[in-house]
Amino acid sequence: MKICVVIPARLASSRLPNKVILPLFGKPMVQWVYEAAQKVNGVDKILIATDSAEVYNHVVGFGGDAVMTSEKHTTGTDRIGEVARQFEEYDVFINIQGDEPLISPTTIQQMVDFYRNGGHGIVTLYDAIRDESQLFDFNVVKLTVSLSGKILYFSRAAIPAQRDFPFKRWMHNRPYYRHIGMYGFERKILLQICALPQSGLEKSEMLEQLRWLENDFEIYGLEANHQGIGVDTMEDLLKAEDLLRSQNP
Repeated sequence: MKICVVIPARLASSRLPNKVILPLFGKPMVQWVYEAAQKVNGVDKILIATDSAEVYNHVVGFGGDAVMTSEKHTTGTDRIGEVARQFEEYDVFINIQGDEPLISPTTIQQMVDFYRNGGHGIVTLYDAIRDESQLFDFNVVKLTVSLSGKILYFSRAAIPAQRDFPFKRWMHNRPYYRHIGMYGFERKILLQICALPQSGLEKSEMLEQLRWLENDFEIYGLEANHQGIGVDTMEDLLKAEDLLRSQNP
């Protein structure tokens, strides 16, 4: 089995333009992600997939490996699918985000180990919600998991609901989980899901992973050992820089 880690990185960002190449403690943000992936065992190739010559040149400048992809992709998964069509020699593609500069190699390792230990299909990550404000925030995607580790559903709503208890007691009665938007795909399945039309559930919640569930693809979930912070605003960038400074005195 050959495993390729792909980091989608595009310049278009409404809240923080050019964020993937913004300087962060001496390096462009996407370089921190690339270097985290380099510390993972069992990875055969790391690629940054972009539609921007500027990003491509930054990656080449720090010695990374990049590939140009179409400007027309609406999701990161579609961009990964284009890479999978170009690089037929890889069996598994792992998608990590270019705006996660504090991602731990341990987190990526979990997905790699899933496949190295006989896992198949699609895998993603989640962690426990500890803040009640996240539970009822539609920007935070929640999920439920079966006893065998398969994702039952993703939703922007708080799931599962608790019929007999007021909202303020929900988190005291049971655990709730937040989805972490990183995925692993077997190549053959990745190409299949990229060919699917939008589904009804997907359009309702605006979550592409519901398209896969609605078409009967299984998604396995792993509870993340470590989780960094995504950078979407200048405030996030400054917070990330402070954390990196504390970790690299």
